[in-house]
Amino acid sequence: MKNIYLSVFLMGAVAFGNAQVKAPQPSPSASVKQAIGLSDVTVEYSRPSAKERKIFGDLVPMNQLWRTGANGSTDITFGNEVVFGGTKVPAGKYALYSIPGMSEWEVILYKDTEQWGAPHELKTDLIIAKTKVKPENSPVYAETFEIGFQDVKSDQANLLLRWENTLVKVPLIMDSKMQVLESINKTLSSKEAKGSDYHQAASYYFENGMDQKKALEYTKKANQLQPDVFYMLKLQAEIEAANGMKKEALATAKKSMELAQKAKNADYVKMNADNIAKWSKK
Repeated sequence: MKNIYLSVFLMGAVAFGNAQVKAPQPSPSASVKQAIGLSDVTVEYSRPSAKERKIFGDLVPMNQLWRTGANGSTDITFGNEVVFGGTKVPAGKYALYSIPGMSEWEVILYKDTEQWGAPHELKTDLIIAKTKVKPENSPVYAETFEIGFQDVKSDQANLLLRWENTLVKVPLIMDSKMQVLESINKTLSSKEAKGSDYHQAASYYFENGMDQKKALEYTKKANQLQPDVFYMLKLQAEIEAANGMKKEALATAKKSMELAQKAKNADYVKMNADNIAKWSKK
């Protein structure tokens, strides 16, 4: 009987010893990922809230190093080499620090990602890059600190820091042009290249303002291999217009619109109609 009581006591003691209070964190962790070029940028951070406090110039002092979030360091990971505010940075994981100012912020990438909060002093040899940007006034109040991405294009975006009525943008460029061109050349040199491959190649050349004669060659080949595809014909019409072939562009756009109408795709009907109206005026 003593053994039974002892076992029950020990089980209760272990359960009590393992008990933990579970409650929401005041600055919950978050992560955000954005594809830029052919790679991803991922940010892991904690999100403090204002809670009726003045933020910049009070809770977050001006002209002092800030962890750019709460709790441990805010970490940013680049899948490929990136140009961070004008400085080339190798792929990898870095801590993101900042020094807020009234008219200028300094945003810093740091090699040591194991710090809790901001270090008293940054070691020069661990600073991988830093850039100065001007803060903007946001008309929308942000109660909770936010990191995100804005103005995303094929190979660039702005890293966004937002809290209270302050908005900071840091330009990121992940130049994937050489990789894309290698992929295009390799894919289109294959006998198995499909119309969709030529369409993607034409779209890349057109959207990035590259050789429009080459874009025209690719889009025509795409529509030869896969005829009567309304969205592919829309691109061909736009590339023809870019090459000064207004008559051909109008004819192709009308065909694309007819096919879009049959497919009941209102978006492409409107886009083609807008193009036809624009080109008819010239």
